[in-house]
Amino acid sequence: MNTVTLTIDGQRLDVPSGSTIFDAATAAGIAIPVLCHDPRLRPVGVCRVCAVEVRGARTLQAACVRPAEDGMEVNTKGETVVRARRMLVELLLSDHPSPCARESSGGCELEQLGRDLAVPAARLLSRKWHDGRDESSPVIAVDHRACILCDRCIRACDEIQSNHVIGRAGKGFDARIAFDLGQPMGTSSCVSCGECAAVCPTGALIDKPVTAVQPGIEHHVDSVCP
Repeated sequence: MNTVTLTIDGQRLDVPSGSTIFDAATAAGIAIPVLCHDPRLRPVGVCRVCAVEVRGARTLQAACVRPAEDGMEVNTKGETVVRARRMLVELLLSDHPSPCARESSGGCELEQLGRDLAVPAARLLSRKWHDGRDESSPVIAVDHRACILCDRCIRACDEIQSNHVIGRAGKGFDARIAFDLGQPMGTSSCVSCGECAAVCPTGALIDKPVTAVQPGIEHHVDSVCP
């Protein structure tokens, strides 16, 4: 097996060729925060929270997509890196309902990262939503206000379940996730498998409690699996 040798935070590492900086750091027990990345999904580097310094590079690099190279020197904890991460998370939190539905029911990754990075209380104006919620699905609740456009749900729907229901609609400030051609989730071709809710890092997609009714018996089930 071909390997490459690099240094991360002063630690010399030998990793398989084709590994990313994130892969190498994770194997060595070096934590790099991520929001858009999930080991089961194709890395896309859209959130940039995993930004690291690479010696000789002009800009910070997204660790989840940057291939490890021989002789590479990486810094994951420098002042520049931490400042950039904190600013990115503050920008995301400025539009985020807090606490979001996932924070209330078990832990929002974005809000936890804000605490880990000691992000200050919101100093930035949030966008004005008329109503970002979609309750049309009987099993999954959608709240576009909590969406950070990490595309985890899109990739999970495509790559894990092969349903190809979720995509992006709009541009720039109006960009959002969409079901089929912008339909409410409940009237789209969604099969309610729950994969999108399982991978979502925030309260943008969460499971609704399902009540199964039998004569004389009610079962409240926290699952969307049919």
